Amino acid sequence: MSHALIIDDNMAVSRAITSRLSAFGFSSFDHTWTEQQARAAVAHRRPDLIVAGDHISSGSPLEIAREIASVSQAPFLAVTTDRCMFQRSLPNDATIDGPYPLTQLDTALARAGERTTRGDEPSQSVREAPTDVKGAKSR
Repeated sequence: MSHALIIDDNMAVSRAITSRLSAFGFSSFDHTWTEQQARAAVAHRRPDLIVAGDHISSGSPLEIAREIASVSQAPFLAVTTDRCMFQRSLPNDATIDGPYPLTQLDTALARAGERTTRGDEPSQSVREAPTDVKGAKSR
């Protein structure tokens, strides 16, 4: 049973991510919209995958995803509806594999798995998957 942690405060985006991950074989999900909720979710159950969106109600989705990935060794994907804003929020040394539209999330997941299997540090890698959800806006 694969478990995913989704960090985003946009319900439409979170639902689309959940749907795509379910099709890829994920059967358990934690949805969080603050850094505190994400930490609590990980304390309860470590994720096999972390998906960070553009915005959360409190804190930075990318920073908390990187923090959790460094502890859990889970790969993480970044899903964005605003590619320019997303790229400005990345550290200078971030490695990006993408972009992938949400409809190709399975490709991004496969690439993330390959990277982790090779022993690369998941916390040093960010995958960008621009969403194709129409009319979805973060708060």
